[in-house]
Amino acid sequence: MLHENPTIEWIEHAGRDCLKFTFHGALKSQNARGAIEKWKTAFQEKNGEKIPLIWDCHHMTGYDTDSRVEWQNTIKDLKKQIDSIWLITDSKLIRVGAQIMTVFTHMDIRVVQDESQIRLEHRTAELNV
Repeated sequence: MLHENPTIEWIEHAGRDCLKFTFHGALKSQNARGAIEKWKTAFQEKNGEKIPLIWDCHHMTGYDTDSRVEWQNTIKDLKKQIDSIWLITDSKLIRVGAQIMTVFTHMDIRVVQDESQIRLEHRTAELNV
C-alpha cells in the first residue's frame, strides 16, 4: 500500500486549528514538492491567519538534501503565516535537520517527543478600531 508522504491534515489542538504533517520513511524531493503545494493551499484557505504547524516525524527515517532545502525555503516564504513549529521526534538525525532549518529560516522549531508535550499559546483576534 502506497502512503502519501507526508500526510497533511487539519487538527484541533488546545482549541486551535493546526496543520499536522505526519511523515513516513524517507522524505524525497518529489514528495516534499507535493506536500509543499498542499501546505500552501491549506494556508491560502486561512486568509493570512497565523497557523501552528505540527511535524510528526516518529516514523520518518530520513530525508534528502533537496527536500530539506525546499522545506526551509517554504518556511521562509510562508513565515508571516506560521505561528509556531512543533517537531515530534526522538531521532538525532531529524533534530539536526531541524537545527539546520532554524539557522536558515530564523524560525524556532520546538522539539518534543510526544504530541501531548505541545503547548500552544492561546491567541485572540485583534480588533481593528
